[in-house]
Amino acid sequence: MKPDRIDARILSELQKDGRKTVVDIANDVGLSGTPCGRRIRQLEDEGVIQGYTAVINPSKLGLNVRAFVQVRLVRHTDDNIQQFRQELEQLDEVVSCDAITGDYDFLLQIITTELDTLSNVVLKKLLRIPSVRDIHSSIVLESVKRFVRLPVAHLT
Repeated sequence: MKPDRIDARILSELQKDGRKTVVDIANDVGLSGTPCGRRIRQLEDEGVIQGYTAVINPSKLGLNVRAFVQVRLVRHTDDNIQQFRQELEQLDEVVSCDAITGDYDFLLQIITTELDTLSNVVLKKLLRIPSVRDIHSSIVLESVKRFVRLPVAHLT
């Protein structure tokens, strides 16, 4: 699906406030409620909108330590990759994992309450996964810009 200008505006409004009513979104994008509701349902049905969630401030929950961890596997076999993915599913502290190019195979984002917890995740959990060869960690000092919204306005 290639969203048009109105779809992009709807997506932008929903990313600003996912709790907005269809009527409010319709007013913001210049549609009436029914066509706007239809477009939103179509975006959901097509999988463009995958769900709705709250944006939570990690520091308000004591989650003050964030790190990016690069992981290199021993070998690039299907079994090793599958084993690594299965092990990651057990680690709630790993909030994202991306396969990447370059010297490492995966980039993880880990969020914890304190450095000791981060150390435990890296040394006692990640490094003990048999398919992991080595790890490089970088601790975040300050978030300059936090990913919350996609740049949908530029799609059209």
